[in-house]
Amino acid sequence: MKPFFETLLHHASFALLSLLCITPKCQADEKLAVLRVGSDVYSNVTVTAVTATDIYFTYNKGVFNAKLKNLDATMQNHFHYDAAASALAAAKPAGVPALAPAAGPSTTPTVIDRSNAQTVMDESVSKVKAIINQPVRQLPRTPEMQVSVYSPGWYHPGAIKPEFKTVDIRPTQSCLNDNNPYITSDLNPGVVFAGPETEFNSMTKYFYTDRALPKKKLTEAEMLEINRLYRIIGDCEEKLKAPTVLAMDFITQYKNKLVIAAIALGLLLLPLRMLMSRRACAE
Repeated sequence: MKPFFETLLHHASFALLSLLCITPKCQADEKLAVLRVGSDVYSNVTVTAVTATDIYFTYNKGVFNAKLKNLDATMQNHFHYDAAASALAAAKPAGVPALAPAAGPSTTPTVIDRSNAQTVMDESVSKVKAIINQPVRQLPRTPEMQVSVYSPGWYHPGAIKPEFKTVDIRPTQSCLNDNNPYITSDLNPGVVFAGPETEFNSMTKYFYTDRALPKKKLTEAEMLEINRLYRIIGDCEEKLKAPTVLAMDFITQYKNKLVIAAIALGLLLLPLRMLMSRRACAE
């Protein structure tokens, strides 16, 4: 009987592991020494996203995006550029583009664990703050200007903490002042700001460092970079959680699979218990 018991237990264990197995997926940003876009050359490039029409990247002087059609033939092929698909995507109504993962080989990202998570998170937060809190052009106020005035101040108190692992800050970008040539607040006497150059975003307000000033309207490339940094911050927060918290999060997230696995294991072990009971009675 022993081989039968061992076989049954083996299959039960395999079924349990199959139900509980979760394979983590991670995607590295592709790094290029140089990227040529027409006659321009960008150095120390990190590709953050690629769509049917555009490539988004950071380089040694900031963030940028370019049309795939302006890359050389080798790089177009590398990023799977399809002229027909690009034309179709460009013809669609404006909206939030669905991003495809950057194609081609990629380097392995820095491994984040409990030993470096706090440092990596602090660096990412600093980069996010630098992008979000860029200075907005100020102009002296003159009597002939048509100025919209915010009061009291620019923003309500408080801020929503973003879901760093999943949030996309592009749909929440609000450009309410696009039709207001000049804006100011009761906190900024004597100066105005160009309304179309400003934005408000509930998913970046958490990192506003000076609420006495409006915030610069971010480009698509800048928002994609913040999305990328948010994912890193989310990963770091995960690594810094106490083991007991991680265990509870796991149970909460996968409780349905755990219940199914427990039932499956119970059903697989039921014949074994019956056989062992009969054997005990026979003895």
